[in-house]
Amino acid sequence: MIEMSNNVMSAHISQFPVGTYKKAHRHGVGAHVIILRGEGFSVMWREGEAIKRYNWRAGSLLVPPERWFHQHFNIGGEPARYLALKPFSSRKFPGLRKQWGTSESVKTGGDQIEYEDEDPRIRAMFEEELAKRGVENRMGSVFKAA
Repeated sequence: MIEMSNNVMSAHISQFPVGTYKKAHRHGVGAHVIILRGEGFSVMWREGEAIKRYNWRAGSLLVPPERWFHQHFNIGGEPARYLALKPFSSRKFPGLRKQWGTSESVKTGGDQIEYEDEDPRIRAMFEEELAKRGVENRMGSVFKAA
């Protein structure tokens, strides 16, 4: 996490290994995700609507719409890294913590979809892309597909 003193903006940098992906989540408006390194894709969707896919590489910018689920997939040959910029600091505005807090499962009222609860088509899309590139799937220890 990166938060400047007396500022309303916050940011974080995330890196994830080859052959892995992030959990789907949603949050409030205004997040900008700048891809710093790697190759992959993200999926985004409004609850109850079709999934949309967006390919990315270093230099790409993703801006998930407000309250749309989204998740990021590393299908390239190196760790993927991104910088996420958010317009609000949950420390400065504690009332926004729920709007930006994505670590709680949707099953308990949160905004994150656990791996075992995701649409199986998402996992299949990821595995198909890895197979095309000869990249090993490293998600088995996190969640084994049924």
